[in-house]
Parts: sequence; C-alpha cells; structure tokens
Amino acid sequence: MGKKVLSIEIGLHNVKVCELEAGKKNPHVLNCITFDTPENIVEDGFILDKDLMAQTLKSQLENAKMNTKEAIFTIASTKLANREVVIPGVPDNKIQSIIDASATEYFPLDVSEYTISYTILEKINTKEEKKLKLLLLAAPNNLIKNIYSFAEIAGLHVNAIDYIGNSTYQIMKGKIETGVNVSVQINDQTTIVNVIENDKLALQRTISYGAMNIVSAVLDNTVFGKNSTKDAMQLLMQEGIINAHLDMGGESSGGMSVASDAYDKIMREYRGREEVTSTIHYIMNNVNRVLDYYMSRNSDKRINTIYLMGVGSKFKGIEILMANETGFDVKKIDNLFGITFSKGLNLASQADYLSAIGATIAPVGFVPEDARTSNNSGGEAKAFMALFGGACIIGAALIIGSFANLQMARIKGENLQKEIDQKVYIENVYASHQAAKESYEYTRYMYNQTSNRNFQLNEFLEMAAQVMPSNMQVLSIISDTNSISMNIEAKSNKYSITELLLQLKKIPSVANATVSNITESTEEGNKKDAKETFTVVCEYNPYNAFVDENTALKDEEVKETEETANPDTQQGGNAGASTENTTAPSASSAATE
Repeated sequence: MGKKVLSIEIGLHNVKVCELEAGKKNPHVLNCITFDTPENIVEDGFILDKDLMAQTLKSQLENAKMNTKEAIFTIASTKLANREVVIPGVPDNKIQSIIDASATEYFPLDVSEYTISYTILEKINTKEEKKLKLLLLAAPNNLIKNIYSFAEIAGLHVNAIDYIGNSTYQIMKGKIETGVNVSVQINDQTTIVNVIENDKLALQRTISYGAMNIVSAVLDNTVFGKNSTKDAMQLLMQEGIINAHLDMGGESSGGMSVASDAYDKIMREYRGREEVTSTIHYIMNNVNRVLDYYMSRNSDKRINTIYLMGVGSKFKGIEILMANETGFDVKKIDNLFGITFSKGLNLASQADYLSAIGATIAPVGFVPEDARTSNNSGGEAKAFMALFGGACIIGAALIIGSFANLQMARIKGENLQKEIDQKVYIENVYASHQAAKESYEYTRYMYNQTSNRNFQLNEFLEMAAQVMPSNMQVLSIISDTNSISMNIEAKSNKYSITELLLQLKKIPSVANATVSNITESTEEGNKKDAKETFTVVCEYNPYNAFVDENTALKDEEVKETEETANPDTQQGGNAGASTENTTAPSASSAATE
C-alpha cells in the first residue's frame, strides 16, 4: 500500500481535493471532493486570504472525513515560465546545481526572485555521449512561499508542489495511443499545450488565455442575460452558443422578414454567438502556432489526435470548433484509464480530477530558497561536527583555515546578492516586451482581416494615366478586391494596345494585365476614323496589408521629400501632372457613373 496524501488544486472558482495512495504510476483514489472557492480569494495562483481559505478547506475535509495531513499542491499561473533544455548526463544529485549555475542562460529574468525546478523528459544515450533532456520550470518565490504558508495555516505538511502542465503530462503518458498526440488543457486563466511523442514530452507551451475570457464575453453581452460567472458557465455548458467555425461566412435567418421582431431577436443572438466564438480565436491561433512550430521541425511525423481537457472543454461546441480550426481529430477526455477508484465513489466526471491525480505521480517539487537553505544547513551542521572531531586530532590550524574560507564565501555571497538586487528591473522590461509583442501580433492579424487592395486604387489610376496613349479614352472602370476592369475606346492601332498592356504590367500593384472583347467600328467609307472598344483587366498582386501599405506610405514620404528639396522640379512636375491627368479625370468620372 502506498503513502496516503491529499492532492489539492485551488482554482479561481473551484477547489478540487483527492485523497489517494501516491507514489504509483497508476494511483488508487480513495476519495474526491469539489467545492466553490470563496469569491475574490484567488488571483493568478495566489491565495489572497489564506486564513479564510484555510478555514474553508478544513471544514470541507472534516465533512468528507479526510484526515491525511501530507499534501501535494498543483498550481496554475501565468507567472510560471518553462523551457526544454539538454544538459550533459550527470547523476541525479548534480542536476539541480547545474541548473542553478546556468539559470540566467535559460530564463531572461531575475532568477533570484524565482524558484527553478525540473523534470526529466528523456535520457539520451549514444555511443559518443550521454545527455539529459529536461523541462525547466521557474515559479516566483512569493508564489511558492504563499502555498507553503497557506499549508501551515491549514495544518498541512507540503509533500510537494507541482505545475499543472506537468500534472497533465504525467497522467496522459502511457494512457494514449503511440505516435504524436497533443493535449490541450483549457484552464481558468491559461491554456496548456503538450505535444507528446511516444509517451515523451516533446514540446510544452502555456497560452495566457483561458476559459474565463470566454465566460466574460457571455457576461458582457446583454443578449444572454447572465449576471454571474456560475450562470454564464452553465449556459456555455448546456447551450450551443459556440459556433462550429470562427468565421461563419455571414449566415442569416433565411427568408424571414427583416422588419419582424423575430428576425431582430435572431440576429442579435447570432451576433452574440459570433462575439463569444471570436474570443476563442486567440486560443485557436496559438494552438495552431504551436502545432506549426512542431511540424516545421518534424516534417516526417504526423499528429494523430488532439485530446481536449480542462474546464473549457466542457463548453458545448468547443470540441467541434477546435477540430474545424486545426484540421485534426479532437477527442474530449471524460474518463481516466489506468486509475483505480474506490468502490462507491461516484464521480460525475473523472477528468475533473485529472490534474490533482497527476500531481502525485512525479511532481516537479518546487521548494522555496529558505527551505533549501534550512535543509542544507542541517547537512552542513552534521558535516561540521564530523570535521570538528577530525580537527581535534589534526590540529587547530585546520579549524582556523576552514573558518577563514567560510567568511570569504559569505562576503562573496553578499556581493553577488547586491549585484542581483540591482538588476530586478529586467523582469518588468521582459514582461512589458511580451505584452507589447502579443498586442502587436493581434493588431496585425485584425488589420490584415480588414484591409484589401482597394486602398491602392488612386495610386493605380494615377500611374495608369501616365502610361495611357493619347489615342485612348477610358469610358468606365469597375474595381473589386481582386482586379480592376477598364472599358477603353481607341483609334484603331493594335500596337498601342500591346504597348498599353506592357506598361500596365509594370505598375507594382498589378500582377497581370489582359485585354478582351475588342470591338471595331468604322463609319462607312471612312476607315481612317475607325475606332476600337476593348476591355483591359488588371489583376492585383497577392499582398500583405502591413507590408504593402507601409511601402506605399514610404514611397509617398520619399516623393514629398524630393519635391520639397527641388522646388523648381516641383513646379515642372505639377505642370506635368496637370497634363498627364487629362485622361484620369474622365476615368474617375466614368467609374463614378
């Protein structure tokens, strides 16, 4: 029988507790409870009112007759950072010291403010060398201390602290099909993506966006009439207000009269569903980015299945949406294979306790610096006593030398700590950079969605007027997002038409120019005044809104600078422009007609 422990996951709105026998790959669950987190008591993993939370937990444990005092916590926070690294193969007791020595290379932040731990992903053994692939995790010291102090108030002893991403991976490996599979866990404030290749964690990424962002969209939209988080979540779980695609292509209410009240109600509900679905865009976009990143480095491999879990997986329709937007088979986790539950333990969904159970298998084990120091001090005291006994035999000279070395080490340590304190600001700079980067990417995406080639229509007309032969006149112009069609009348001259096509193809925004529908008309007995009417179609180049419009703006800036620097040229240029535009106004006028 394994050691009994409590595994606790304190979420934004719910607390999940499992009592089980730990230390096994397939734990045996004795009891499970879920209860509401007191309002406004948890923020991004931190317990704000530890006394109230401890009192609530004690009461719930007493009612459930859970008396175990050893506890494992699993935490979820946007403040945690992770990295996959490879180090030389060393004994297990040397790994942490190597990580501590190279921490600044792995994380661009003030490492003195973080507790860094690890889990071994893979042992790489070849004829040439041995290496270890590790998943490094950095958690703020104050977050880890927050959990330790809470446990003390609640009368619990912290056996280990795990990260929810590792908890999920530990319970998934060995229980899904072989090959490459992906788990997407939508938690309250974060979404964790694990790429698992034959039971080994190949890639892990955390997205700072979760189920509460979707819930907020429901609360903000008056069409749904929900005023509490609990009611909004129930609506998301029970009603199909999440569309099957992020872009539904302008679906409407069919033949219903637009003047009717029923039509207005349906359209408001339709727009409400679109707004709720659009909040999931950031999650889908980043999930696809992780998948693309993995596949670009492993083009010979194929992703089999995406396993969906977490509180967000309960929202009705999100499974279908993810399948449509990623193009992969998506399965929702409901039951946990390989985990045994005590008889009579009836759970609505075993997957609700996935992270809490997984935390007991192989927790990361965050330990605050002062606890490490305390443990190290105990070891140093024993070593000192042994050395002291030997020193009594060897002589006082060795004792004095050891004391001098200790003093020098303390001084050096104090100097290093001062240097670290002076660089605390880097963490804020890094956080600001990340926030600005995410904002930029989202703005760029939205800009590309709302831009098209028509912003270069005026530029095209000006350049077309410059190359238009004098014997031609534009009768009408039709423009859309893909091409410009010009109906032109000209005196009969095949060479002029050919020359016009060549000149139009040189315009930067034009990919190709073709001519069609040539109609020749002559007055009887007067071939010299023969005229041709034909249509020229100019296809736009494929474009990127940011690149193309910025290039156009820069060209205008250069042109303005040159005109300012050469006033004489400017006058001549204006006169030339006046002459060249004799055709352009008629073209614009025809387009307006």
